[in-house]
Amino acid sequence: MVSTILNAQRLVQLAGFHPKLKNVWYLIAATTFSVCNEPQELQKLYHFAMFNDSHPGESLKSAKMTMDLLQTNAEKLESQVNELYEEPTVSQRIITQKLREALLKSSALAGIPKSINSLQSLKLVTPRELKPNTEDIDANSSRLLVGTLRPTAETVEQTIQHGVHHWNKVYSKVSNKVVNNLNSSYPDLWQFVLCNVYGPLLSFDEILNAQETSLVIISSLVPQDLNLQLWGHLKGALNVGCDQETINAARNLSIVVAKWCEVRWKSDVVKL
Repeated sequence: MVSTILNAQRLVQLAGFHPKLKNVWYLIAATTFSVCNEPQELQKLYHFAMFNDSHPGESLKSAKMTMDLLQTNAEKLESQVNELYEEPTVSQRIITQKLREALLKSSALAGIPKSINSLQSLKLVTPRELKPNTEDIDANSSRLLVGTLRPTAETVEQTIQHGVHHWNKVYSKVSNKVVNNLNSSYPDLWQFVLCNVYGPLLSFDEILNAQETSLVIISSLVPQDLNLQLWGHLKGALNVGCDQETINAARNLSIVVAKWCEVRWKSDVVKL
């Protein structure tokens, strides 16, 4: 039986956790749930974020609406969701896109399988009007990339430049130290991180900006007991323009969600 972690009260707690997280709380919570391998909770998070956006100041009402909606049987749920969002607002489109992007970016820190499970769980309750524009792909054809938001014609050199630029913003004064730490461990590790993670994935800022991406990274690392990497990205969040109060709030929210998922740490989670 699939576990149920979120209820109406916890949804309200997440949305009101800290004023600095007013527009990103759902990204932090969703990323943490995904990393903790609880993808079923994303459906509640998603619709609560959507309802909460449409009914400002009525968080408990939105939370109860969410719980009622998702208790509907699968056959009726799809039609109900489509009816609710026949004409999505701009902010509802933004919430949907940002949530998908956060789950994708978290794959760099927690692995692709968890992102696949989370994005597929989200897809099941995404309104028709807010699903990505896709078409069937023939894996044996030359037309393999259809409907992607990232540029497909970008050269390797352009991708590397984007990656280096983002890397240097994040690591600032210790950039060379971290590069050479990776490179001396295994040159192909540095190549992979630059060419496949920072270049095409983390540096892409058309959906999540650098600050939002840093908060997603923090919430990906908190549940994994990776204090060394977490410390680097707490400092990195400062370097890309997040203030300390926001960073600490994101860390603390991720800890709350991870505890709900019964995560246990070997030592205290590092903080600024």
